[in-house]
Amino acid sequence: MLHGFVTFEGIDGSGKTTVSRLVAKSLQAQGHRVYLTSEPTRTWLGEAVRHAFDGEVGAVAESFLFLADRAAHLKEIQSHLEKRELVLCDRYADSTYAYQGARLEGLVDDPIRFLQRASESWMLRPDLTILLRVPVELARKRIEGRPNLVRFEDVAFLKKVAANYDRLARSRRFVVLDGTRSTDAISLDALSAIQKRLTRLRKR
Repeated sequence: MLHGFVTFEGIDGSGKTTVSRLVAKSLQAQGHRVYLTSEPTRTWLGEAVRHAFDGEVGAVAESFLFLADRAAHLKEIQSHLEKRELVLCDRYADSTYAYQGARLEGLVDDPIRFLQRASESWMLRPDLTILLRVPVELARKRIEGRPNLVRFEDVAFLKKVAANYDRLARSRRFVVLDGTRSTDAISLDALSAIQKRLTRLRKR
């Protein structure tokens, strides 16, 4: 039985939400105990984060709303890990580093490191992070029909976010998948990556 903490990351339009759901269903069908969650959460803190999308609270306040939502989310994730379940999360800390890191450019030195330091004492490190990489232009085309696009979905901004993800993906914790393919093909590769990583960790 697989257990551990796996996160799915990528810019808006990368397909990570669809892929994470497909992977969860496949793993459940194989008999694994899977808990699928996401950020921002569906708590009042998560709603505060979403409300910040519509208002202009400023990049610093916005960043700390994300961190507060994650701090509360940590207990929920840990409770399922303690039951030796496999926790899959659609967006986690790396989303904050990539997106808010882009928002904080020019306000703080090395925004990604600033955000990492701000949360390192209570941030749960994933066993594996799956990054779906897609060209920004394709991602933007995929989401152009969405109602009420927010500033995070602007092409110029997404290019900064994508560059931040590339920096983060240098970590061995990441597996980078080609997000331009079919969701079925990506899901199969994601499943393979999860099985290999968690099986290897279990043998240690």
